[in-house]
Amino acid sequence: MSNTQKIGVNILQERLKTISEHSGVYRMIDVNGTVMYVGKAKNLKKRLTNYTRLDSLSLRIRQMVEQIHDVITIETPGETEALILESDLIKQFRPYYNILLKDDKSFPFILITAGETPRLQKYRGAKNLKGDYFGPFPSGLAVNKTITEIQKVFGLRTCADTYFNHRTRPCLLYQIGRCSGPCCNCISHDDYLDRVRQARAFLRGERIALQDDLVRQMQTLSAEQRYEEAAIVRDKIQFLNQIQSTDASADIGETDIVAVFKQNDMACVQLFFYRGGKTSGNTFYMLPHVEDKTESDILSAFLLQFYDTLPPAKNILVSHKTENGIDKVLSQKHEKSVKIAVPPFKETRKKLMSQALQNAQTTYNQQIQSEKISHDTWMELASLLGRTTLNKVEIYDNSHIQGTSAVGAMVAANESGFQKKGYRRFNIDGSIAKTNDDFGMMKEVLHRRLTRGLKENDLPDAMLIDGGKGQLSAVMDIFKQFNITTISLMAVAKGEKRNAGKETLFLSTQPTNPIHLDEKGNLQHLIQRLRDEAHRFAIGSHRQKRAKNMFHETLTEIEGIGDKRKKDLMTHFGSVREIAGASIAQLMRVPGINEKIAKKIYTFYHG
Repeated sequence: MSNTQKIGVNILQERLKTISEHSGVYRMIDVNGTVMYVGKAKNLKKRLTNYTRLDSLSLRIRQMVEQIHDVITIETPGETEALILESDLIKQFRPYYNILLKDDKSFPFILITAGETPRLQKYRGAKNLKGDYFGPFPSGLAVNKTITEIQKVFGLRTCADTYFNHRTRPCLLYQIGRCSGPCCNCISHDDYLDRVRQARAFLRGERIALQDDLVRQMQTLSAEQRYEEAAIVRDKIQFLNQIQSTDASADIGETDIVAVFKQNDMACVQLFFYRGGKTSGNTFYMLPHVEDKTESDILSAFLLQFYDTLPPAKNILVSHKTENGIDKVLSQKHEKSVKIAVPPFKETRKKLMSQALQNAQTTYNQQIQSEKISHDTWMELASLLGRTTLNKVEIYDNSHIQGTSAVGAMVAANESGFQKKGYRRFNIDGSIAKTNDDFGMMKEVLHRRLTRGLKENDLPDAMLIDGGKGQLSAVMDIFKQFNITTISLMAVAKGEKRNAGKETLFLSTQPTNPIHLDEKGNLQHLIQRLRDEAHRFAIGSHRQKRAKNMFHETLTEIEGIGDKRKKDLMTHFGSVREIAGASIAQLMRVPGINEKIAKKIYTFYHG
């Protein structure tokens, strides 16, 4: 036992003298006051005593014991309360030694809004709009597919309210049978609301009741000799039957399947979502540093964190037994009944869990292999740049159209991938560099970046710029001006005819010697991904600026339109497109827009 371990054990033993044998939660604190670990126990004294027996602990936990400076305990009335408190504290402190999910996945939902004429839409983020939410879905593609199915069967509108409120004739979606046209009274209000009710039943998985309802509706229409309408309902029934026939898992209802595969110090958790009686896809999480955790520990921690904000399914099937009380915690948090089922399963559930476990193992092996390749490739990039370590790389690109709406863009990356919090935009207004001078723009961007980076002591190990010898020379001039010698610099010039894989590289250490890599090699693909992400971010930033400028420039050209009227028009219509498409009568509904001004706006856009 080392001296530091003795100190940690001695602090624990001293704290144990005053710790009770009640259930509760404990926090391990280091010398800086940082929470290293949050745990729970049926018996606090017994659980913390285990940490003094170093021989039975993993190397990782022994390292934690070395750093213990204090232990804080909170007693709870029971295990369920301890689970809730532990989950809240992990979320608050995100301790290094706990199992933690990366908060980098945003799951989309389908929303049917409230209101007089409900809208069907894809939705992400906080649920601050009134309506019914269905999901989560593992990807936007899964949401789009489901929305398309609902449009084909029920014809709900998907357009924004500003667009809907100003329609004078049906749009293309009505013409191709994807919308029932409530904007132009192509369907009665009561009939539209009936379709909304049916769509909600569809998304809740009430397929049998929905089909029975549609069959009765078809029979009624036929009895009334409204055969064309009856045929439309018949087609809906056939389409719903087709959806169900292609889904072998429709009988498991609203269910999440969660399987874990663990090997060495890593684990993969695989999730399959079943919503509305059909699969809506799957996703996975890789969890590191779990060598001292069982599959039960991993699943228990995962469920509490994953469903902290996301609504769970009514039924959750897990591959291994979890801690008692998790279903109670989830039910209490989300105010709905949640049941957790553990093996053994029968028939369909057994087959689906077997598939989930196989997927977890396959994904684990793929990710481990991918990480090894990624590490080796990243070290190749470091070697190419003449570095032994490479902790951070910044990639730069510019975007403009003949000098208008010019922006510079910077993306950041490390071995783990792109670091979105490190992305930056640089507006180029022409006061320093001309907006049609690519070399001057790159100089301005790097001048601003280095000025701030030196001030805040925040500089990368390397910079990659999109361009050839000219851009490289411009940036080297800025490096000399700031006396920068510690940052590696490389330019990535596009290949002949802009062919991917044919890029030419130029290093600042050998600016006249072009470098060509194996176009099929991993290093070439890594550099392409870095350059392409900077280009994507630059193009997106340019488009945002251009759209904003278009609004201000076009409306400013109209006599009688000042800042106040511009704001009122945008508030009412939501976009320049809607303003341009509005009639004189519609424009006059905006406060402060009289007939004279409305005619000027209309004439400006329509001639």
